[in-house]
Amino acid sequence: MQAKPGLEPPLEPFTVACCQVRALELEDAEENLQGLLRALDEAGEAGAQLVALPECAYPAYYVRDADPYARPGVRPFDEVAALFGAKARQYGYWLAAGMAVPHDDGSLTNSGVIFDPTGEMVGRYDKGFLWHFDNYWFRRGDAFPVFDAGFARFGVLICADGRQPEIARSLAVNGAEIILDLTAWVSWASSVEQLSTTQCEYLMPARAFENGVWVAAADKWGPEGNTLIYAGRSCVIDPHGATRVAAPSTGDTVLTYTIDPAQAQSEAVPRRPSLYGRLTQPWEDSPARAFLDEPMVPDEENRRIAIVPGSGDLFDTGEVIARYEALREQDCDLTVFAGEVGSEGWQASMPAVEKAVRANGGALAFAVATSGCTMEQTAVLVTPDETVEHRATHGRGIDLGESSAPVTPTGAGNVGLLCGDEGLAPEVGRCLALEGADVLAWPTFGDHAMNERVTRARSDENRVYTAAAWTGGGVVTAPTGAPLTAVPAGTDMAMAAQVNRANARWKDMAPGTHALRDRVPYAYEALVSDR
Repeated sequence: MQAKPGLEPPLEPFTVACCQVRALELEDAEENLQGLLRALDEAGEAGAQLVALPECAYPAYYVRDADPYARPGVRPFDEVAALFGAKARQYGYWLAAGMAVPHDDGSLTNSGVIFDPTGEMVGRYDKGFLWHFDNYWFRRGDAFPVFDAGFARFGVLICADGRQPEIARSLAVNGAEIILDLTAWVSWASSVEQLSTTQCEYLMPARAFENGVWVAAADKWGPEGNTLIYAGRSCVIDPHGATRVAAPSTGDTVLTYTIDPAQAQSEAVPRRPSLYGRLTQPWEDSPARAFLDEPMVPDEENRRIAIVPGSGDLFDTGEVIARYEALREQDCDLTVFAGEVGSEGWQASMPAVEKAVRANGGALAFAVATSGCTMEQTAVLVTPDETVEHRATHGRGIDLGESSAPVTPTGAGNVGLLCGDEGLAPEVGRCLALEGADVLAWPTFGDHAMNERVTRARSDENRVYTAAAWTGGGVVTAPTGAPLTAVPAGTDMAMAAQVNRANARWKDMAPGTHALRDRVPYAYEALVSDR
């Protein structure tokens, strides 16, 4: 349907299908293929218009070398692609199929191969963030195409790509309204029924929310060999970060969901591309690269970080000082207070705060929102040596600052400030990590439903500690994304956690997979463009 000039086309529902299939080894490629074809039939019979197969659905994920199609029992790539295209043509759907794709130069890519409803192969996405042994046989991708299906524009990412915020962000900036996650979520648990993954728990919900897009994830289930077991849990996540439908951890399932775009409009925080220049600069030139070479004795780096929830009352300097001093007596090296509303002229009370910090050591961070002619949100970090004031650069209905916060040395490590909605924009935390932050201190306002999951994502994707506090809550998360402590619901308890700066300097996510070094800065130009 053609839109009238100046108007968006109407938002019409469409059905997506995530094909959750059993994992099989390379030697079982034919059995695997037949299962995939059955799943594609089921998706078509269910009326799906957009269909996803998992990562390396064919011939297998653990392909062992760069020439899996040379192995006995593995059909040629072109033959299998033709079978997939025939299913797309038979049922008239768009298909994103996870496949190991061979190339004329002898290389292999871990790809999402795109077929249109005529069965034609119209494009390909190559996995950009290679995980562990991916590096042994796959070539890295560096482009983020988006495909217009008519009813929606969609992009593809593959499994570990979800751990790199630039990839989903690039797809969204390029126009994606739904992201298909073709995945093989390697998992663990004490029972098969409990198998899960950080990706379905908080990373992909954070990607959906921060980009204002739908996410549909198709995963494998069961073991591949005796060393890999997949989580299942294929799911559809809305732009608010809420999971609308999910599969169990086991069993072949074609998970279908009819997306009504009008039901979940984007809440994504508006971007500020002019502030993201660090994203496109080489890793070798970043301050973080130099910091990682600093010698460090882990046993000498044990510190304590506390969070203090907000009450929703007016900012009270006396209360801040009293709680900071009590926590300092308990050896807290950094205390992060939730954002509160303050009156104009609140800065006049800062000398008392600075005096208390100089007398007691440690550091504290807080944020104040004031309204006068304009609404401003300001975060403050006070150390014995300096006071840093930083006006929020992201948010709606406020007067925005024009510069990012500096990274400030403290006894707890190098601290980067996030003020209010800055924590909800992945570029801000990423730039601070590249500037060398060991800790993201995030005083924010209100109590957003995604606060904890976003906090975990910021830690996980950057391998830093994050201390976030908000009205009625807060959490401190480890560089792996695991919660270290949290404010009990319904209390105003200050909570503290033990941290060690050495863990924030360890950026490996898996062997050969580095959270910062393995980014592809030259591919992120769209993220710093005002187009």
